[in-house]
Amino acid sequence: MKNIRNIVVFIAALFVMASCTTTQIPQKSNLTPGVVSTTIKKGVTSKVEIVKTIGSPNIIAKNRDGEEVWTYSRQSFDSESGGFGGGLLFFGGAKAFSSASSNSFDLIITFNNQDIVKDYSVISSQF
Repeated sequence: MKNIRNIVVFIAALFVMASCTTTQIPQKSNLTPGVVSTTIKKGVTSKVEIVKTIGSPNIIAKNRDGEEVWTYSRQSFDSESGGFGGGLLFFGGAKAFSSASSNSFDLIITFNNQDIVKDYSVISSQF
């Protein structure tokens, strides 16, 4: 009887610990072609405005002219698989499926000496 009580207490403790864990849901990036085209204006948009809208860049570098260049890079990979068919695997009733897609989005911004956007380019791919 004492062993059963210990097992029940142990299982209850596992449930309590499991309920205390947090799962972080990845934040969806607002770095999209639409946000870039409506936010970034050559000769107008400042570094401060870029950080407020898009966030901090992945890479900060200088080009050969000494201008600061910010690079943003976002990649995502989605996959889905499963099956259907009622469990008649040996009789050809079960079917399996799988699909995957990959997206990448790169934004490269060059700033002038006044920390205003001089130029930018976007590279986006989906496959």
